[in-house]
Amino acid sequence: MKIYTTLKRLFTLLSLLPLALLSGCESERVTYDGPNYIMFSAQRHDLGVMDSEEWFEIPISATRTEDYDRNVGVELIAARSSAIHGLHYTLEATTVTIPAGKLTAMLRIKGYPEAISVADDLSITLNLVIDDREVFEEYGTETEIHLYKCCPLDMNAFTGYAVLTSTWCMQYMNVESRLVKTHLDEKMENTIVIESMYYDGYDIRITFKNDNRLEPLLEMAEPQVAGDTGEAFGTIYGNGELMMMQTANSGSYYSPCERFLLQYVTLYVEEVGTVGSYANIIEWISDDEAERIMREGF
Repeated sequence: MKIYTTLKRLFTLLSLLPLALLSGCESERVTYDGPNYIMFSAQRHDLGVMDSEEWFEIPISATRTEDYDRNVGVELIAARSSAIHGLHYTLEATTVTIPAGKLTAMLRIKGYPEAISVADDLSITLNLVIDDREVFEEYGTETEIHLYKCCPLDMNAFTGYAVLTSTWCMQYMNVESRLVKTHLDEKMENTIVIESMYYDGYDIRITFKNDNRLEPLLEMAEPQVAGDTGEAFGTIYGNGELMMMQTANSGSYYSPCERFLLQYVTLYVEEVGTVGSYANIIEWISDDEAERIMREGF
């Protein structure tokens, strides 16, 4: 999640102020002439570490340009950091330079995914070493960096046998878990087909979004038929189709590192009403484990 800080609001105000003043006289140029502050551009950075050769850039900004290069020191506050330099991450340097005539310099950092577990939330607290006159007291001189292990999306890892654990199955099918099989959709990118998810003959399609590695979300483009009401309830309601859609703003997500997904769905019958909202967890397993379940059950 992005953190909108005091600095961002300050820069927005500074960018809009000249426009307001220039509206009556295009030839008059207004520039910022206040104190010269230096600070991290954000007070928190969340980094999804996927490749040990990938560098991330942490901006350090000034409120005013100068006609000379400015060297800015960066120090680690170890007592408030859980990540270890050299083990979990590396800072390229502890000094950055804001070039003459510029407002920004980049502090570069990279993480080591092999040293970070999926459950880790490792933090690094950094402080700027600058002159007291350059400190914006309201904003401060620190930033907090959080490292999270991420994995690239491999759709093939989400095919084959899987175990579905569903509150729907618990409530209406008298089972806690169900063995299912999945395959890639031939027409839709990053989409799997869950064969006979709840009831035999009724497949469900789910799309994996991968535009933000820190938020690997799921999507169902449109409602789908999950079964028939006669089989589900013992009585035909409406047109007989039990519909499934992903619950809006539910936070349904998947884990490419751990090969599972958690999806919240709403089931309903057209022109009859909503049955309820339910949670599905699908965990992919090996063929050997699937064969054992088919022989012995859960």
